[in-house]
Amino acid sequence: MSKNNTNKKLITNNSSPYLIPQAKEKIKNPSPNPHPQTQNLLQNNITNDQLGIIEVYEDNFIEQIKILSSFLDDFNYIGMDTEFPGTVFHVENMTDDFYYKSLKKNVDKLKLIQLGITLTNEKGEYPKNHPYHTWQFNLEFDKDIELYKDESVDMLKKCGIDFDKLKRKGIKHNNFAAYFMTSNLVLNPDVHWVSFQGSYDFGYLLKLLINEDLPQTEDEFTNLLNIYFINYYDIRVIVKDNENLLKKGLNRLAELLEVRREGQEHQAGSDSMVTIDVFFKLKKKGLVGENKFKEAKNILYGIGVGQANDETINYTQIGNLNMNYQNNNSNNNMMYINMPNLSNMPINSNYMNMNLYNYPMMINNQTNLSLHKNNSGLIPTLI
Repeated sequence: MSKNNTNKKLITNNSSPYLIPQAKEKIKNPSPNPHPQTQNLLQNNITNDQLGIIEVYEDNFIEQIKILSSFLDDFNYIGMDTEFPGTVFHVENMTDDFYYKSLKKNVDKLKLIQLGITLTNEKGEYPKNHPYHTWQFNLEFDKDIELYKDESVDMLKKCGIDFDKLKRKGIKHNNFAAYFMTSNLVLNPDVHWVSFQGSYDFGYLLKLLINEDLPQTEDEFTNLLNIYFINYYDIRVIVKDNENLLKKGLNRLAELLEVRREGQEHQAGSDSMVTIDVFFKLKKKGLVGENKFKEAKNILYGIGVGQANDETINYTQIGNLNMNYQNNNSNNNMMYINMPNLSNMPINSNYMNMNLYNYPMMINNQTNLSLHKNNSGLIPTLI
C-alpha cells in the first residue's frame, strides 16, 4: 500500500485476532477454484449470449439499459447479484452492528466490478421472444490503482472475468448511476428485488446512487434502501428458520432445488439467474411457508433484525491486499462528476418528474440530493 495509506487500520496477515463477516463470494462456494460446470464452459468456449446473458460494457450500455427498462411493466421481479473485489477492512469493536460497520468500511473504499440482473414475471418466467433475459453490467475497474483482495480477484479471473477489458471498456461509474436512476429499476413500487445474502450487493448499488459513503447507522442504511428499492428480499432471510437450508450456500441450495446453472459461477449474470430461480423454486416446492416470504420482505441477512445467531454467521480473516493501490482522495469521499446527456432516456414519470439535466448526485460542494414528496410520490431533487 502507498505511504499515504499507512494510517488505515488494515490487516494483511492471517495471524491477526480480528475477524470480519465473510463476504458473499466465499459463502457461495468456499473453493477458490471454479465449479466443474464453470470449467467446462470455459474450456468449451460457450459464451454468455448463447445462454441468454448479454454482456454490457460502456459501448452498448445506453442501448441495453433502455431495453431492460422496457421489460419492467411485465417482468418486474429482478434477480440480482454483484461481484466486488473482496473484503479488505476489519472492525475492531464487536458491537451488535459490527456486520454493518464492516460492510460500510469496505463498500465505502472499494469499487463494484459487476452487476447481474435477471428479469422474470411474478411466476418466475423469463421474457419470451427476446434473446436475453439477463444483463451482466461490467463496470470500469483498474487493477493497477484500485484496492482489492488478491484472493478474490484471482478467483474472479479463474471464473472468466477479464480485468484488462474492464479497464479499457468498463462502464463509467457515474454514467452507470445516472442511467440506472432514470431506468425505472429504482424508486419504483412495482419492482421486486431478490438477492442471496444481499447486503453487500445493495450496499454497492446504494453507494453509486447516492454518490457518497454509506450512512453511519444501520437504520439510516435501511431507510435509504426502502426509498430506492422499495420491495426487496434476501433468500437467506427467507430460509433462516430452516437450519438445513440456511447453512447451504447458493450453489448447494440450487442443487437441492434442482435449479440448473446457466453460465459461469462468480459472474454476476449467471449468479443472478440462479438467485431468482432459487427464489421461485422455494415458492413452488413449499419448503418454506408463504408467510416466510412476507416476513422476510425488506430485511437483509446480517443487518438489523436480519442478524443471525452466532453459529450461523461465517467469518474470515483478511487476506492479502493489492499493494499497488493509491488512495489519492483520502480526505475527500465525494466523487465530483460531469453529467451525461440523459435526454433520450425513458423516464419513470411517477418518480422522476424533473429536468433531465438536474440529475440527483453531488456535482459540487454546494449541490446534494434531497427527497421531496409531491402528488406523484417521492422524487429526487437537487438542493
